Amino acid sequence: MTDPTRVPDVVAAAQTLPYGAAIIYRHFGSAHKFIDAESLRQITFERGQQFLIGDDPELAIEIGADGVHFRRDAKVEAPTLWRHRCPDWIISMAGLKSGTYQGSLSVLDGLLISSVFPSKSPSAGTPIGIAGLRSAVQNIEAPIFALGGITAHNAYELEHSGAVGLAGISGFISQKKTGKTMTDVKIKTETTDYGYRITGRVPGNSETAELTLKKVKANVYNANHTGVPRSMGGRGVGKALVKYLSTHARENGYRVIPGCPFVGAMWKRYPDWAEGVAH
Repeated sequence: MTDPTRVPDVVAAAQTLPYGAAIIYRHFGSAHKFIDAESLRQITFERGQQFLIGDDPELAIEIGADGVHFRRDAKVEAPTLWRHRCPDWIISMAGLKSGTYQGSLSVLDGLLISSVFPSKSPSAGTPIGIAGLRSAVQNIEAPIFALGGITAHNAYELEHSGAVGLAGISGFISQKKTGKTMTDVKIKTETTDYGYRITGRVPGNSETAELTLKKVKANVYNANHTGVPRSMGGRGVGKALVKYLSTHARENGYRVIPGCPFVGAMWKRYPDWAEGVAH
């Protein structure tokens, strides 16, 4: 699940998630919501990930999302309405603190129950723990997803809880706040048999991020791949690579086709980077 404060670069974060994951984009009225949603749709489609929009069915329709995640609703009115309108959608909802519902939960593909563990989220209440999660699974007729304070270190505790899956925000992107910014990325360019390879490294990390360019014709290259290791997620590494690419192309007089969705997404967000470079 995205959050504008805890996951400021949602496009970069999406690339750190594994194949088969689901992303719930919560824009909270962002002025960039369409650009971000469209970029995420491209990336999730390419990576085999399900893509839901948070509480905005109209935007979900506009960009072709896989479904919608709705806010807490005791009567389950919005999920019921949109289940009838879009029967093929994946529809989930945030669980009530009270656990008492007046509407049928049969329309849901998932109910997110929180907070399981202590969480830094402003909306998190007293954690219910594994026992509370098991109770919810036993008493609520809906597929239950655990949410709240889940990290790579405690996720294993959910194995026999009865939950069908787990959800999270920053816990799935980066296990600690590094304070690193784009200025910490050390970037190099190397010539390859097919074009260029731009690499990025950050202090204290032995892995390498990359952006590759394949020559299409004279002075035209296709930016066909951007790869950022999970361990670098949320540090602006992919963003730094695209910014460097734009400068490198401008200084060396070649044009770039944004074949990689991430490059296209960054150029939409920062059109000045693409100026005089995009082909």
